[in-house]
Amino acid sequence: MRKNPWFYLFVFGLSVLLALYTRLNMAATAAEFHLYPDAPFWIFLEALLVVFLLDRLHARNVRRGRASGQARYFFGLLWRAGLVFLVAGQLLVALVSVSPVGRGFHPTWYSVVRSGFSDLFVYLLVGSFYLPLLYQQHAAQARTELERLEKESAQARLQALHQHVDPHFLFNNLNILAALIEPGNAAAHDYVTHLASLYRYLVRTRQQVAVPVAEELAFLRDYQFLLQRRFGAAYVFEEDIRVESAALHTLLIPPGVGQELLTNALKHNLGSRARPLRVRLTVGPESLTVAHARQPRPAPAVGEGSGLAGLRARLALLHDTPVQVLDTPQQFSVTLPLARLAG
Repeated sequence: MRKNPWFYLFVFGLSVLLALYTRLNMAATAAEFHLYPDAPFWIFLEALLVVFLLDRLHARNVRRGRASGQARYFFGLLWRAGLVFLVAGQLLVALVSVSPVGRGFHPTWYSVVRSGFSDLFVYLLVGSFYLPLLYQQHAAQARTELERLEKESAQARLQALHQHVDPHFLFNNLNILAALIEPGNAAAHDYVTHLASLYRYLVRTRQQVAVPVAEELAFLRDYQFLLQRRFGAAYVFEEDIRVESAALHTLLIPPGVGQELLTNALKHNLGSRARPLRVRLTVGPESLTVAHARQPRPAPAVGEGSGLAGLRARLALLHDTPVQVLDTPQQFSVTLPLARLAG
C-alpha cells in the first residue's frame, strides 16, 4: 500500500505524543520530567514496523486468495502480525545483550516483561488506527475488482449473443432438415437431434449466470457427440463423476464453460487415429476439471488469448476460489470451482 507523505507525518506526530505521554506518566513533578530526544524516533520506527507487517501479511493473503472483508479476518491479521512484532522485539533485545554494543546490559525478567508490554502497547495503538485504513483500502479494491469482473462478464455474454443464430430460424431449419432425412437413416436423425438439443440449451441459458452441473454435462455430451461425428477417433472424451447424481443438480457452474474448455483443447492440440487426444472431464464435490495431454499443433492456433480471462471473470461472480490452471510440457488442465445451490 503506497502511503501519502502526510501519513508518515501523522505517524511521527503520534510517536511524539506517545513519547510525551509515557514520560509524563513516569514523572510525578516537572523537575522529574525529561524527554530523551531519540525516544519519538524509536517509537516512529516501531510504528512503521507495525504498518509494514500488517501490509505484508495482508498482501500475501491477497495473492493466495485468502483475504476477505470480514471482521475476523482483520482481527486475525492483528494477532498474527502482533506475534511477529513481539518476537522480533525480544530477539532484538537478546541480540543487543550479547553484542559489544550491549556490554554491561543484563536484562532481568522484569525488564523483559516491561519491554514486552511496552511493545504490545505501541503495537495495539498503531494497529488499532491502521487496520480501519487497511479495511477501507481492501473494500475499495474489492469494489473495483467486482465492477471489472461484472463488466468483463457482460462483455462475454454480449459477445456470445452476437455469435448466436436467431433461434426460431435455426430450429425451423433443423425441423425441415429432420423431415428431409430418410426414415432409415438413424445416424443422420441422431446427429440432428443432438444438434437441436445443443442449440436449445445455448438459447435457454444465454441469459443465466449459472446452471446445475447436471444440465451442463448433458449439453457437453451433445457437443462431444457432434465432435466425434466430425473428427472420428482422433479425439476421445472421458468422464469421471465422483459425486452422487443428486448432487449434480445442486452444484452450479456458468453455462457453456465446459464447451469453451473442450473447444480450446481441440483448437490447440492435434489428434489422429494413430495418436488420439484424450480429454478427461472430472467432476468432484467442489470442482470440475478438464485435462488432456499436450499434443500441440505444428502451427499454433490463432486466437485473442482471452479465453481463460473470460472464464475467470465468469467464475469469480459465483465463487471466491480462483480458477486453477496446470500448464506443463506434458499436460494441460483447468479446474473450475463449483458453487452450491442455496438452501
